[in-house]
Amino acid sequence: MGEITRKKSNITDLTKGNALKVILLFALPIYLSNILQQFYNLADVAIIGNTLGDDALSAIGSVSPIFGLFNSLLFGMSQGFSLVVAKHFGARDVKKLKVAVANTLFIGIAWASVITITGFLTLKPIMHRLNIEDSLFDTAYSYISVLILLVIFSFSYNVLSGLLRAIGDSRTPLYILFISVVLNICLDLLFIRRYGLGLRGAAYATALSQAVSALITLLYIIFRVPELHISKGDMVFSKRIMMDLFTSGIAFALMFTVVNFGTLILQGAINGLGKDIIAAHTTARKISELCMMMVGTLATAMATFAGQNYGAGRYDRVKEGLRKTMFFSFGLDVLLILMIYTLGPLMVKGISGSGNPEVIDNAVFYLKVDLPFYFVLSVILITRNTLQGIGGRFVPIIASAMELILKIYTAKILAVHLGYLGIAICEPAIWVVCAIFIIIAFVLRIRKLEKDQV
Repeated sequence: MGEITRKKSNITDLTKGNALKVILLFALPIYLSNILQQFYNLADVAIIGNTLGDDALSAIGSVSPIFGLFNSLLFGMSQGFSLVVAKHFGARDVKKLKVAVANTLFIGIAWASVITITGFLTLKPIMHRLNIEDSLFDTAYSYISVLILLVIFSFSYNVLSGLLRAIGDSRTPLYILFISVVLNICLDLLFIRRYGLGLRGAAYATALSQAVSALITLLYIIFRVPELHISKGDMVFSKRIMMDLFTSGIAFALMFTVVNFGTLILQGAINGLGKDIIAAHTTARKISELCMMMVGTLATAMATFAGQNYGAGRYDRVKEGLRKTMFFSFGLDVLLILMIYTLGPLMVKGISGSGNPEVIDNAVFYLKVDLPFYFVLSVILITRNTLQGIGGRFVPIIASAMELILKIYTAKILAVHLGYLGIAICEPAIWVVCAIFIIIAFVLRIRKLEKDQV
């Protein structure tokens, strides 16, 4: 493998060692990064809410789906890029690895430019389409316009940290994210409280902290990670590698975007059920997302694990990693279900701050219906990411499109006939259908790879 492995670095070769152990060790920093990001989100809301008031929070909430949509197109691309790099790292192909890094930069710059320009030009029309209140419009625009114009910094960090994770380093992005979060909070206090820049100041704080994290990551790669260094000879347009990068990236981007659309559609059905149900569902979803983070982290780790072993031709190890990770995830699911069934009401009260019995009861009801189906969700997320790691690009998109179509019809029909019960059973029913499809697709893909290898 030559210069690709160095014992003194944080780089981990996921093609060697106990499969479950290396997956968990790789996943832990990713999970801590997600927790750290959640902590920052709470701190950001607290600073803005306490300083600028409820209208500022409403302004952010009104445009969050818009930014989420554009950000998913960028974040998904960075995820896809990392899988291609992981494949060449696992194959010990130094030349293709470096060409893939160079082509990642080419495509990344072009893609970020397209999304930034498109986002800025369509921002006001989209905001009008969402019927954002006139009293919030200017404030909301001042916030999201800055985020979209400077989203290149967030994208740069995601691409660079994705390159590190592709070669098995999930710890360094965690350390850099910690610096970014602390800086972001400090800049929030400085720009909002001291200089009175309002929500625009919060946006500047976010963009600047992300710019610093991207710069630190780039400097770390320059001085500490020669595996990712590129020379003039590596900066060639490889049609095959560029197509590999683009299709891998667009698969993730479209998948995340379709999921966001599905969430918006489901929310539309919920909005017709009254304020108490909306409050209950919002609280339940926050708790559900925290629980889902554990499974999602394992799925993210499996994508890189599968990518490296796919490059190395270790299909047996891919299946072993998938099987062991799935069983570990099932164990987590059992603990999460026990937690919800015993501490659910306390968790809902703590997060919502509500004493309304209807809010608490409906939120707990949703969680008790939702959590037992996490066994199915684990199958979907982990298998889907594994499938993408071994080159199955378009099946996950098809599965996500299936999920979207089913949500469009089932959410409206079930909500009308069953009320909130229909909302609660909507996603679990869809998960079952998608899980069957994903499992069949994975089996067919891995059999084809093994057949071609013989």
